[in-house]
Amino acid sequence: MSIGGATTCAHRIEGNPAGPTLVFIHGWPDDAGLWRRQVAALSADYRCVLITLPNFGAQSEKPGGFDFPELVRRLAATIRTVHPEGPVDLVTHDWGAYLGYQLDQAHPGLVSRMAALDVGGHLGRPGLKQSLMIIGYQWGLVVAWLLGGLLPPLGDRMARSIGTVVHVPEPQRKRIRSRFGYLYFHFWRNLLLPWKRAGLLAHYRPTCPVLYLWGERKPLQFHSPRWLEIVAETGGRAEGVAGAGHWLMETHADRVNERLGEWFER
Repeated sequence: MSIGGATTCAHRIEGNPAGPTLVFIHGWPDDAGLWRRQVAALSADYRCVLITLPNFGAQSEKPGGFDFPELVRRLAATIRTVHPEGPVDLVTHDWGAYLGYQLDQAHPGLVSRMAALDVGGHLGRPGLKQSLMIIGYQWGLVVAWLLGGLLPPLGDRMARSIGTVVHVPEPQRKRIRSRFGYLYFHFWRNLLLPWKRAGLLAHYRPTCPVLYLWGERKPLQFHSPRWLEIVAETGGRAEGVAGAGHWLMETHADRVNERLGEWFER
């Protein structure tokens, strides 16, 4: 969909049409349905805008996917379309969190408050074991994405196998497609090519308060200690959720919903 020359992301709106607007952005390998438990808890008071990132829906929009600047432009256009009156509140997870930080960096003032789940704005320097784990599954998804461009069934099978290894919940695992892996391709390409690094976060500092929630029970943490300090310094709050993994909005929905309700309460 194109509004005023700017293409928007696929989205649907649920909840209280008179309430404050909450915009939800998912990550890999999810879609807007990821937030069903949060919408059920918040929709009486909030107007919930549920975005599905390009290529994560039922159909592929572009075989090669989209680089981060284009995704940020689409997200900004979507927000301005659904809420032209002014800034919105943002709820994000995984790559959605990374995109939310880029959106805040590129369009300060567009987001009034943010809740980011399990991926921070600074990843720090992981140890050798963690680095090998990150490279293993992320490069595996890049290979699956490349393979899927030639032989989609094999690429999809490989991507689903990686989803099993990283403990993607069963409902999401069934819907994994290799085309979802374009985010990993563009990230690593930008990281390895010096002239592309401007498209990555560098020394990000939020322009709005951020509630950062993460699952404590997993082998990898996608934030640095410094990120937790930055969240506090910029008026935000950081809290680990004991016993939770990466998909804490599902496994610990009551806890997450309570924190979201407190954070966005007017």
